[in-house]
Amino acid sequence: MMQNRPKVIVITGGIGTGKSTAVEIIKEFGFTVLDSDKIVHEGYNIGSELYYKIINHFGEKILSKDRIDRHKLGKIVFNNEDKLHELNNLVHGYVYGKLEEGIKKSSEKAIFLDIPLILETKDIHEPIYDEIWLIYVSEEIQKKRLTERAIREGKKPEEVLKIIDKQIPIKEKVFMVDVVINNEGTVEELKEKIRSLLEIKSKGW
Repeated sequence: MMQNRPKVIVITGGIGTGKSTAVEIIKEFGFTVLDSDKIVHEGYNIGSELYYKIINHFGEKILSKDRIDRHKLGKIVFNNEDKLHELNNLVHGYVYGKLEEGIKKSSEKAIFLDIPLILETKDIHEPIYDEIWLIYVSEEIQKKRLTERAIREGKKPEEVLKIIDKQIPIKEKVFMVDVVINNEGTVEELKEKIRSLLEIKSKGW
């Protein structure tokens, strides 16, 4: 771990648990949150380091008008565990590098990392964090919220629910983290829980 750096906390949670809401609340309280999904999205842009790494590895056949065609890339990795593993290693290495850069540049006492799949990928790289905070709801509530969201967005609930099967069950994740934040209530209740937690934790930062 880096010396003289801020306390580094990962915010995670399964799909439909309200992690994004929790992240916005943490930002409201004045903390910086580095978004791993945003880093990946920007990494696929023409000219980025990740862009060239993916092309060098998978070839120019994945391009459409110089842009990485996610559909073409998906066809290569979707049913090939080795290819998917290779892509994940490239992406995760790039993301962790960018997160480390953000941590080094920070002069704050604490900084947060939004990493949805930290528990699924934590063994790939050396940890760059001090704690993992999990936004939790029961699997029943998770499925209910996802179903309602899918209907609102005009998607097939059964397709969206398949995402849960690709993630570590939420009931197992509670034993893999440092802090569990229950989000089965209202947004105001979640905000109050996070406020109290930050108040307690910040005394040691």
